[in-house]
Amino acid sequence: MVEEIPIIDFGPCFSGDERAFGSLACEIAHACDEIGFFYALNHGIPAELIERAFTGARHFFALPLEQKMALSLDQSHLGYLPIGASVQAASAVHHATRPNRNESFFVSQDRDSNHSEAVVGTPSRGRNQWPADLLEVRADMMAYFSAVSTLCGRMLSSFAVALGMTIDFFAPFFAGEPNARLRFLHYPPQDTTEDHAYGQRPHTDNSFITALARTDVPGLSVRLPSGEWVAPPAIPGTLLINLGNVLRRWSNDRVLSTPHRVLNSSGVHRYSIAFFFGPALDSVIKCLPSCVSTDNPARYRPARYRDLIHDFYRGEPLY
Repeated sequence: MVEEIPIIDFGPCFSGDERAFGSLACEIAHACDEIGFFYALNHGIPAELIERAFTGARHFFALPLEQKMALSLDQSHLGYLPIGASVQAASAVHHATRPNRNESFFVSQDRDSNHSEAVVGTPSRGRNQWPADLLEVRADMMAYFSAVSTLCGRMLSSFAVALGMTIDFFAPFFAGEPNARLRFLHYPPQDTTEDHAYGQRPHTDNSFITALARTDVPGLSVRLPSGEWVAPPAIPGTLLINLGNVLRRWSNDRVLSTPHRVLNSSGVHRYSIAFFFGPALDSVIKCLPSCVSTDNPARYRPARYRDLIHDFYRGEPLY
């Protein structure tokens, strides 16, 4: 499995070794073109910070259901989503419409009541919802949010060069406040004999990239371009990165947005933390000139990312 999904070492590049950048960009290009997933090694986020985020998630999900439901998912898609409440519509990826067997807690930038967009109720720009008596959980979750957001921002230059653009091409699209969301997930043990019952049914992500932190409890599987479903092992010291539908659209379908799913047949509780990283909402997504030619014209019209996100919530795909 490791031979299929590459392990990419960001350490030399992040430490300032310019000679390592070209090799890194080539490895990113290979992952973009052939797999849609890679492991990020030496990503710079301390293991202790990741573990604190997982501890916070366990504390949150252990709360009584009544307390969690008081923080139910709002119009900005922030807050708590209980088990069985997430039903993804049938799609080209998979036709199952059974509820997903997970509970989730979504957070984004921690805006206060004076934040200009939060005040006017801008869609996708609401305020996080927090349990009143778990202040340490809030601090640990937001510390991880900040760290992984910084990491994804540092990766942008390697994606730009990998796709044939200038090193700073993507940076302006993510300036200010990128559309970033952290999803804490809890998958209880499930009955695996039930047909089309998933912890998370097969899907692709609508992010630019997604950074996934996992424990060593299995359950995730990825559909390789060959059509084979494989289970990527949890490799200590890495985050699992997958490429999303926004990047696929931006690259005129060059980049793979690879389907993946979760089925928790382990017999124990499974936790993971997914960070979805996208451009600022008013960014205009237009097929990259490096991915367009006379023989390969643009497949997508230019579109504002805010509108694409709203289309997605109405059930329309990004590509």
